[in-house]
Amino acid sequence: MLFRRIRGFSFGRMLVYVREVKKETKMPCLFIVLDMLLCVLLYNVGFFDYHIFGFVHIRRHRDRKTFFTMRDNWRLCRLVNRPEDAEVFRDKVLFCRTFGPFLGREYLDLRQTDEGTLAAFLRRHPVVFVKSPGGFGGLEVERFDASAVNLGDTARVQALHNDWVGRGLYLLEEGLSQHAEMRALYPKSINTIRIVTLADEDGEPHLLYAFLRTGRGGAFVDNTTSGGLSALICSDGVIRRPALSDKTGEYFDAHPDTGCSFIGFRVPCYKEAVELCRRAARVRPGMRYVGWDVAVTPDGPVLVEGNDLPAYDGQIYHQQEHPGRGLKPAVRAIVPQL
Repeated sequence: MLFRRIRGFSFGRMLVYVREVKKETKMPCLFIVLDMLLCVLLYNVGFFDYHIFGFVHIRRHRDRKTFFTMRDNWRLCRLVNRPEDAEVFRDKVLFCRTFGPFLGREYLDLRQTDEGTLAAFLRRHPVVFVKSPGGFGGLEVERFDASAVNLGDTARVQALHNDWVGRGLYLLEEGLSQHAEMRALYPKSINTIRIVTLADEDGEPHLLYAFLRTGRGGAFVDNTTSGGLSALICSDGVIRRPALSDKTGEYFDAHPDTGCSFIGFRVPCYKEAVELCRRAARVRPGMRYVGWDVAVTPDGPVLVEGNDLPAYDGQIYHQQEHPGRGLKPAVRAIVPQL
Protein backbone atom coordinates (compact mmCIF):
# COMPACT_ATOMS: atom_id res chain seq x y z
CA MET A 1 0.00 0.00 0.00
CA LEU A 2 2.76 2.45 0.93
CA PHE A 3 4.72 1.50 -2.21
CA ARG A 4 1.65 2.24 -4.37
CA ARG A 5 1.27 5.61 -2.69
CA ILE A 6 4.91 6.47 -3.39
CA ARG A 7 4.61 5.29 -6.98
CA GLY A 8 1.45 7.34 -7.48
CA PHE A 9 2.83 10.43 -5.73
CA SER A 10 1.77 13.71 -7.33
CA PHE A 11 3.52 16.85 -6.14
CA GLY A 12 0.93 18.97 -7.94
CA ARG A 13 -1.96 17.24 -6.16
CA MET A 14 -0.21 17.68 -2.82
CA LEU A 15 0.21 21.41 -3.46
CA VAL A 16 -3.55 21.78 -4.05
CA TYR A 17 -4.22 20.66 -0.48
CA VAL A 18 -1.19 22.44 0.95
CA ARG A 19 -2.66 25.71 -0.34
CA GLU A 20 -6.10 24.89 1.08
CA VAL A 21 -4.66 24.07 4.51
CA LYS A 22 -2.52 27.20 4.46
CA LYS A 23 -5.55 29.31 3.54
CA GLU A 24 -7.41 27.95 6.58
CA THR A 25 -4.55 28.00 9.10
CA LYS A 26 -1.90 30.49 7.86
CA MET A 27 0.77 27.93 8.77
CA PRO A 28 4.02 27.87 6.73
CA CYS A 29 3.87 25.70 3.59
CA LEU A 30 7.06 23.86 4.54
CA PHE A 31 5.56 22.75 7.85
CA ILE A 32 2.39 21.52 6.12
CA VAL A 33 4.36 19.61 3.45
CA LEU A 34 6.57 17.88 6.03
CA ASP A 35 3.61 17.01 8.22
CA MET A 36 1.65 15.64 5.25
CA LEU A 37 4.56 13.38 4.28
CA LEU A 38 4.93 12.21 7.88
CA CYS A 39 1.25 11.26 7.97
CA VAL A 40 1.63 9.27 4.73
CA LEU A 41 4.40 7.26 6.39
CA LEU A 42 2.89 6.82 9.86
CA TYR A 43 -0.86 6.59 9.21
CA ASN A 44 -1.19 5.85 5.47
CA VAL A 45 -3.20 9.07 5.19
CA GLY A 46 -3.26 10.80 1.80
CA PHE A 47 -3.20 14.53 1.13
CA PHE A 48 -6.98 14.85 0.70
CA ASP A 49 -7.51 12.87 3.90
CA TYR A 50 -5.03 15.07 5.76
CA HIS A 51 -7.12 18.05 4.72
CA ILE A 52 -10.62 16.78 5.51
CA PHE A 53 -9.54 14.93 8.67
CA GLY A 54 -8.20 18.25 9.97
CA PHE A 55 -4.83 16.69 10.81
CA VAL A 56 -3.16 20.10 10.83
CA HIS A 57 -5.17 20.78 14.02
CA ILE A 58 -4.69 17.29 15.49
CA ARG A 59 -1.14 16.99 16.76
CA ARG A 60 -1.17 13.98 19.09
CA HIS A 61 -0.20 10.58 17.72
CA ARG A 62 -2.83 8.81 19.84
CA ASP A 63 -5.57 10.91 18.23
CA ARG A 64 -4.31 10.68 14.67
CA LYS A 65 -4.14 6.90 14.77
CA THR A 66 -7.87 6.71 15.58
CA PHE A 67 -8.77 7.76 12.03
CA PHE A 68 -10.23 5.20 9.63
CA THR A 69 -8.19 5.26 6.41
CA MET A 70 -8.63 3.95 2.87
CA ARG A 71 -6.57 0.89 3.81
CA ASP A 72 -8.79 0.24 6.84
CA ASN A 73 -11.86 0.55 4.63
CA TRP A 74 -10.66 -2.10 2.17
CA ARG A 75 -9.63 -4.40 5.01
CA LEU A 76 -13.02 -4.08 6.73
CA CYS A 77 -14.83 -4.95 3.49
CA ARG A 78 -12.71 -8.07 3.06
CA LEU A 79 -13.33 -9.09 6.66
CA VAL A 80 -17.11 -8.79 6.81
CA ASN A 81 -18.60 -8.73 3.28
CA ARG A 82 -19.04 -11.92 1.29
CA PRO A 83 -18.00 -11.48 -2.36
CA GLU A 84 -20.95 -13.53 -3.61
CA ASP A 85 -23.39 -11.14 -1.90
CA ALA A 86 -21.61 -8.00 -3.08
CA GLU A 87 -22.92 -8.52 -6.64
CA VAL A 88 -26.41 -7.53 -5.44
CA PHE A 89 -25.02 -4.08 -4.61
CA ARG A 90 -22.93 -3.73 -7.77
CA ASP A 91 -25.84 -4.43 -10.12
CA LYS A 92 -28.65 -1.91 -9.73
CA VAL A 93 -31.24 -4.22 -11.27
CA LEU A 94 -30.38 -6.99 -8.80
CA PHE A 95 -30.52 -4.44 -6.01
CA CYS A 96 -34.04 -3.39 -7.01
CA ARG A 97 -35.20 -7.00 -7.14
CA THR A 98 -33.69 -7.77 -3.73
CA PHE A 99 -34.84 -4.63 -1.92
CA GLY A 100 -38.11 -3.98 -3.76
CA PRO A 101 -40.22 -3.38 -0.60
CA PHE A 102 -37.84 -0.58 0.46
CA LEU A 103 -37.77 1.34 -2.84
CA GLY A 104 -41.07 3.23 -2.81
CA ARG A 105 -41.10 3.39 -6.62
CA GLU A 106 -41.67 1.30 -9.73
CA TYR A 107 -38.87 0.11 -11.99
CA LEU A 108 -38.38 -1.90 -15.17
CA ASP A 109 -35.56 -4.06 -16.50
CA LEU A 110 -35.60 -2.93 -20.13
CA ARG A 111 -33.99 -6.20 -21.23
CA GLN A 112 -37.26 -7.91 -20.27
CA THR A 113 -39.67 -5.20 -21.44
CA ASP A 114 -41.59 -4.73 -24.69
CA GLU A 115 -42.74 -1.39 -26.12
CA GLY A 116 -46.29 -1.79 -24.77
CA THR A 117 -45.07 -2.22 -21.18
CA LEU A 118 -42.64 0.67 -21.62
CA ALA A 119 -45.35 2.97 -22.97
CA ALA A 120 -47.68 2.10 -20.06
CA PHE A 121 -44.86 2.79 -17.57
CA LEU A 122 -44.11 6.19 -19.12
CA ARG A 123 -47.81 7.12 -19.03
CA ARG A 124 -47.86 6.43 -15.29
CA HIS A 125 -44.49 8.11 -14.69
CA PRO A 126 -43.62 10.77 -17.30
CA VAL A 127 -40.36 11.67 -15.51
CA VAL A 128 -37.99 8.72 -15.24
CA PHE A 129 -34.33 7.90 -14.77
CA VAL A 130 -32.50 5.41 -16.96
CA LYS A 131 -29.36 3.86 -15.53
CA SER A 132 -26.59 1.45 -16.32
CA PRO A 133 -26.78 -1.42 -13.79
CA GLY A 134 -23.06 -1.08 -13.08
CA GLY A 135 -22.77 2.71 -13.10
CA PHE A 136 -21.43 4.61 -10.09
CA GLY A 137 -20.72 8.14 -8.92
CA GLY A 138 -23.76 9.57 -10.70
CA LEU A 139 -22.35 8.51 -14.07
CA GLU A 140 -24.30 6.57 -16.71
CA VAL A 141 -27.58 8.06 -15.42
CA GLU A 142 -29.99 10.06 -17.56
CA ARG A 143 -33.17 11.91 -16.67
CA PHE A 144 -35.96 11.64 -19.25
CA ASP A 145 -39.24 13.53 -19.46
CA ALA A 146 -41.80 11.68 -21.61
CA SER A 147 -44.54 14.29 -21.30
CA ALA A 148 -43.97 15.52 -24.87
CA VAL A 149 -43.61 12.03 -26.38
CA ASN A 150 -46.47 10.48 -28.34
CA LEU A 151 -46.64 7.20 -26.44
CA GLY A 152 -49.21 5.88 -28.88
CA ASP A 153 -46.52 5.88 -31.58
CA THR A 154 -45.18 2.35 -31.30
CA ALA A 155 -42.18 3.09 -33.51
CA ARG A 156 -41.19 6.07 -31.31
CA VAL A 157 -41.44 4.01 -28.13
CA GLN A 158 -39.49 1.17 -29.74
CA ALA A 159 -36.79 3.63 -30.77
CA LEU A 160 -36.50 4.85 -27.17
CA HIS A 161 -36.24 1.28 -25.93
CA ASN A 162 -33.61 0.35 -28.51
CA ASP A 163 -31.55 3.47 -27.79
CA TRP A 164 -31.42 2.88 -24.04
CA VAL A 165 -30.72 -0.84 -24.29
CA GLY A 166 -28.13 -0.24 -27.01
CA ARG A 167 -26.22 2.04 -24.65
CA GLY A 168 -26.41 -0.36 -21.71
CA LEU A 169 -29.02 1.67 -19.81
CA TYR A 170 -31.14 -1.27 -18.76
CA LEU A 171 -32.75 0.05 -15.56
CA LEU A 172 -35.72 2.41 -15.84
CA GLU A 173 -36.96 3.96 -12.58
CA GLU A 174 -39.91 6.13 -11.68
CA GLY A 175 -38.73 9.63 -10.76
CA LEU A 176 -39.10 10.35 -7.05
CA SER A 177 -40.57 13.45 -5.43
CA GLN A 178 -38.64 14.69 -2.42
CA HIS A 179 -39.65 16.21 0.89
CA ALA A 180 -40.17 19.98 0.70
CA GLU A 181 -37.38 20.71 3.20
CA MET A 182 -34.90 18.63 1.20
CA ARG A 183 -36.02 20.32 -2.00
CA ALA A 184 -35.41 23.75 -0.44
CA LEU A 185 -31.70 22.91 -0.10
CA TYR A 186 -31.34 22.28 -3.82
CA PRO A 187 -34.34 21.52 -6.05
CA LYS A 188 -32.73 20.04 -9.16
CA SER A 189 -31.51 16.75 -7.69
CA ILE A 190 -32.89 14.23 -5.25
CA ASN A 191 -30.74 15.08 -2.22
CA THR A 192 -29.96 11.82 -0.48
CA ILE A 193 -28.69 10.71 2.90
CA ARG A 194 -25.72 8.33 2.91
CA ILE A 195 -26.19 6.07 5.93
CA VAL A 196 -23.42 3.59 6.70
CA THR A 197 -24.26 0.52 8.76
CA LEU A 198 -21.97 -2.16 10.17
CA ALA A 199 -23.43 -5.35 11.62
CA ASP A 200 -21.83 -7.23 14.50
CA GLU A 201 -21.26 -10.99 14.58
CA ASP A 202 -24.83 -11.52 15.81
CA GLY A 203 -26.19 -9.72 12.76
CA GLU A 204 -27.29 -6.57 14.59
CA PRO A 205 -26.73 -3.50 12.37
CA HIS A 206 -25.16 -0.41 13.94
CA LEU A 207 -25.09 3.11 12.54
CA LEU A 208 -21.51 4.25 11.90
CA TYR A 209 -22.17 7.69 10.43
CA ALA A 210 -24.43 9.56 8.03
CA PHE A 211 -24.06 12.55 5.78
CA LEU A 212 -26.32 14.57 3.53
CA ARG A 213 -25.54 14.96 -0.19
CA THR A 214 -26.85 17.63 -2.53
CA GLY A 215 -26.30 18.49 -6.16
CA ARG A 216 -25.14 21.92 -7.32
CA GLY A 217 -24.70 24.00 -10.45
CA GLY A 218 -27.75 22.62 -12.26
CA ALA A 219 -26.77 18.93 -11.87
CA PHE A 220 -29.61 16.42 -11.42
CA VAL A 221 -27.39 14.04 -9.40
CA ASP A 222 -25.98 14.65 -5.91
CA ASN A 223 -22.84 12.47 -6.06
CA THR A 224 -19.68 14.14 -4.80
CA THR A 225 -17.75 12.70 -7.75
CA SER A 226 -20.11 14.64 -10.01
CA GLY A 227 -19.53 17.91 -8.17
CA GLY A 228 -22.05 17.55 -5.33
CA LEU A 229 -21.69 18.68 -1.72
CA SER A 230 -21.72 16.59 1.46
CA ALA A 231 -22.35 17.53 5.09
CA LEU A 232 -21.97 15.38 8.20
CA ILE A 233 -25.23 14.66 10.05
CA CYS A 234 -25.00 14.54 13.83
CA SER A 235 -26.69 11.77 15.79
CA ASP A 236 -29.81 13.88 16.40
CA GLY A 237 -30.29 14.48 12.66
CA VAL A 238 -28.93 18.05 12.65
CA ILE A 239 -26.07 19.38 10.50
CA ARG A 240 -23.65 21.51 12.52
CA ARG A 241 -20.60 21.66 10.22
CA PRO A 242 -20.03 23.15 6.77
CA ALA A 243 -20.64 21.07 3.65
CA LEU A 244 -17.62 20.03 1.60
CA SER A 245 -16.97 19.84 -2.12
CA ASP A 246 -14.71 16.85 -2.80
CA LYS A 247 -13.77 18.31 -6.16
CA THR A 248 -12.51 21.69 -4.95
CA GLY A 249 -11.84 21.15 -1.24
CA GLU A 250 -14.07 24.15 -0.45
CA TYR A 251 -16.41 24.37 2.54
CA PHE A 252 -19.86 25.95 2.46
CA ASP A 253 -21.96 27.15 5.41
CA ALA A 254 -24.87 27.55 2.97
CA HIS A 255 -25.68 26.02 -0.40
CA PRO A 256 -23.98 28.15 -3.08
CA ASP A 257 -26.97 27.92 -5.46
CA THR A 258 -29.92 28.41 -3.11
CA GLY A 259 -28.43 30.16 -0.08
CA CYS A 260 -30.15 27.60 2.16
CA SER A 261 -28.06 27.15 5.31
CA PHE A 262 -26.43 23.80 6.02
CA ILE A 263 -25.58 24.87 9.57
CA GLY A 264 -28.54 24.04 11.78
CA PHE A 265 -30.43 22.16 9.05
CA ARG A 266 -32.52 19.37 10.54
CA VAL A 267 -32.82 16.43 8.16
CA PRO A 268 -36.49 15.41 7.91
CA CYS A 269 -37.40 11.82 8.84
CA TYR A 270 -33.81 11.12 9.89
CA LYS A 271 -34.62 8.54 12.58
CA GLU A 272 -36.98 6.77 10.20
CA ALA A 273 -34.26 6.72 7.52
CA VAL A 274 -31.78 5.10 9.91
CA GLU A 275 -34.34 2.49 10.93
CA LEU A 276 -35.12 1.77 7.26
CA CYS A 277 -31.43 1.01 6.68
CA ARG A 278 -31.25 -1.20 9.75
CA ARG A 279 -34.15 -3.26 8.39
CA ALA A 280 -32.59 -3.42 4.92
CA ALA A 281 -29.25 -4.51 6.40
CA ARG A 282 -30.89 -7.70 7.70
CA VAL A 283 -31.99 -8.77 4.20
CA ARG A 284 -28.45 -9.80 3.19
CA PRO A 285 -26.64 -10.82 6.40
CA GLY A 286 -23.54 -11.69 4.38
CA MET A 287 -23.10 -7.97 3.69
CA ARG A 288 -22.35 -6.53 7.10
CA TYR A 289 -20.81 -3.23 5.93
CA VAL A 290 -22.97 -1.16 3.56
CA GLY A 291 -23.40 2.47 2.57
CA TRP A 292 -27.10 3.10 1.89
CA ASP A 293 -28.39 6.03 -0.15
CA VAL A 294 -31.78 7.16 1.11
CA ALA A 295 -34.20 9.68 -0.41
CA VAL A 296 -36.76 11.44 1.77
CA THR A 297 -40.08 11.67 -0.07
CA PRO A 298 -43.26 13.43 1.14
CA ASP A 299 -44.37 9.98 2.39
CA GLY A 300 -41.11 9.15 4.17
CA PRO A 301 -37.66 7.66 3.44
CA VAL A 302 -36.98 5.13 0.65
CA LEU A 303 -33.85 3.34 -0.54
CA VAL A 304 -32.17 4.60 -3.70
CA GLU A 305 -29.26 2.15 -3.74
CA GLY A 306 -26.64 0.42 -1.62
CA ASN A 307 -22.85 0.44 -1.84
CA ASP A 308 -20.67 -2.53 -0.97
CA LEU A 309 -17.62 -0.28 -0.56
CA PRO A 310 -18.78 2.76 1.43
CA ALA A 311 -16.77 5.96 1.04
CA TYR A 312 -14.43 5.87 4.03
CA ASP A 313 -13.86 9.64 3.91
CA GLY A 314 -17.52 10.18 4.71
CA GLN A 315 -16.64 9.61 8.36
CA ILE A 316 -15.65 13.25 8.65
CA TYR A 317 -16.27 16.47 6.78
CA HIS A 318 -14.02 19.00 8.48
CA GLN A 319 -14.64 17.64 11.97
CA GLN A 320 -16.36 14.68 13.56
CA GLU A 321 -19.31 15.24 15.81
CA HIS A 322 -16.61 14.58 18.41
CA PRO A 323 -13.78 16.76 17.05
CA GLY A 324 -10.29 15.37 16.85
CA ARG A 325 -11.27 11.71 17.12
CA GLY A 326 -11.53 9.26 14.23
CA LEU A 327 -13.91 6.41 13.55
CA LYS A 328 -11.60 3.44 14.10
CA PRO A 329 -12.50 2.87 17.80
CA ALA A 330 -16.21 2.73 16.90
CA VAL A 331 -15.52 0.23 14.11
CA ARG A 332 -13.35 -1.94 16.35
CA ALA A 333 -16.06 -1.98 19.00
CA ILE A 334 -18.25 -3.78 16.44
CA VAL A 335 -15.53 -5.72 14.56
CA PRO A 336 -12.62 -6.30 16.99
CA GLN A 337 -10.54 -8.09 14.31
CA LEU A 338 -9.91 -4.85 12.38
